Amino acid sequence: MEYVLRWMNYVTEEHLDLRFRVLRKNQPKDSAHYQGIDSDKNTRFLGAFHDNKLVGCATLQLDPRKNCKYRIRGMAVESDFRNRGIGTKIVKELQKYCKKENTGIWCNARIKAVNMYKKNGFVVVSEVFEIKPIGLHYDMEWIPES
Repeated sequence: MEYVLRWMNYVTEEHLDLRFRVLRKNQPKDSAHYQGIDSDKNTRFLGAFHDNKLVGCATLQLDPRKNCKYRIRGMAVESDFRNRGIGTKIVKELQKYCKKENTGIWCNARIKAVNMYKKNGFVVVSEVFEIKPIGLHYDMEWIPES
């Protein structure tokens, strides 16, 4: 199967629906919308498409901290398309974007996503913590090599 990545300057309903189905089960539908982030002109949205259908997504938020200008939010892959490298392809594209600015990326990674991030050069920088009602996470970051 072939996947095409596309950058978007705004969040779409399709993007919000995917976020909700994958990341916000048993929560209110509007919890998939990141107040103040989705409408920020500095926020970028990346989608993975198969036959013009959105099957993966991520939000790149301007949220600076030491060595990292951006934060990954709302990364999700449709359940029928998991374990096919889509998440890795999305992360590599986000890294490519940030490397051009010579900056890193950080994220709060769900436990089940930690290994994928590690395989892509991210390191754990915190103890495990819980984000209620979502679950356990680690703070992770990736810093480009000089």
